[in-house]
Amino acid sequence: MRLLTILAESLHSLGKNKIRTALSILGIVIGIAAVIAMVAVATGAQRRVEREIAAIGDDWLMIGYWGMQRTGVRRQEGTPPNMTRDDAEAILRECPAVRVVSPTNRMTAQVVSSFGNCQTSVQGAYPSYFDIRRWVCTTGRLFTTEDMQRHAKVCCIGVTAANELFGAVDPVGQVVRVNRVPFEVIGLLSPKGVGTDGRDYDDVVLFPFTSFQRLIAGSEPSATIFAAAQPGVSLATATEQIRQLLRQRHRVAEDQDDPFRIFDRSVTAQAATEATRTFNLLLTSIASISLLVGGVGIMNIMLVSVTERTREIGLRMALGARALHILGQFLCEAVVLCAIGGLVGFVGGWGVARVVSQQVGWETEVSYWMAGVAIAFATAVGVFFGFYPAWRASRLDPITALRYE
Repeated sequence: MRLLTILAESLHSLGKNKIRTALSILGIVIGIAAVIAMVAVATGAQRRVEREIAAIGDDWLMIGYWGMQRTGVRRQEGTPPNMTRDDAEAILRECPAVRVVSPTNRMTAQVVSSFGNCQTSVQGAYPSYFDIRRWVCTTGRLFTTEDMQRHAKVCCIGVTAANELFGAVDPVGQVVRVNRVPFEVIGLLSPKGVGTDGRDYDDVVLFPFTSFQRLIAGSEPSATIFAAAQPGVSLATATEQIRQLLRQRHRVAEDQDDPFRIFDRSVTAQAATEATRTFNLLLTSIASISLLVGGVGIMNIMLVSVTERTREIGLRMALGARALHILGQFLCEAVVLCAIGGLVGFVGGWGVARVVSQQVGWETEVSYWMAGVAIAFATAVGVFFGFYPAWRASRLDPITALRYE
């Protein structure tokens, strides 16, 4: 009952000067709203990075034959037609840390259908490439080893390329032409979206490696191999096994650089995660400054309130109020101010996050548990910044307070 009495007295005191109370709350509202909005933006960015890593995987390597470093200049020495295919099969056969492997060849080409045409990325790969990149079909099927062995004129298409070529028509069973060669679309790949680097992973058409090399690539050799590590095996182990094998196969001297590069996807994934975490921390820190300013404003207002109500404090003490009662009332006023500000600030931050998401296109995420955190944090700010004014009020001498003008 005593707590309810103190709360009622605090609300009555705050209601006497509504404008000052509103301005005091405004500082906390701005601080909490800024924190909620920034955390929503940061959480959205983190979720996007996590989805991208989950979609394209973080357990694979890419080996590229992009020339050998000599005299400070990297020179492309030419990739023999079957180098990537022979090396890929050797990697799978002789590197125990590798689970699956696929040579690939990629280029940009004009793809034509009965409904339209577009310039998109076309790529040849082994069926194991779908395992490496965690790709499945939403409709239809993936091409198989049998399709590759018989040089089948089939392909799987990404969502973006399918929309460009077929619109609302189901692409499975339709025919596309590349270099005037017809290919049947046998599968629509599941969407992966746009990466943090702006690349659209769905703007692609995938062909069996043999069909691609014979009918599309022509004299353009494959220069890339994808490989995935065994479960529980680090990519560093797989990288070293592949590096030693390829140096041995290509008879690279000890004093020569590798005639290839090995790109570790886990390093990029870790870098993206760390960058996002740093970004989140920076945004939250900046937003927290406004909350700190709001807390200082609360302390300032409470000190002014103590000064203005000195005679009231003295009269209450003369009538028997103890120092603890005075401390509780002023502390309760500060907590009420901040709690209301926290609730209103959460609603404001949620609204700002929605506007940013709709107008700017940034992904944001506001969890409802943030409302409880916002109110609890604002209450903690009220206790921290309201304690000194409340303590100061409770330490006033009743006689001196009654004489105060």
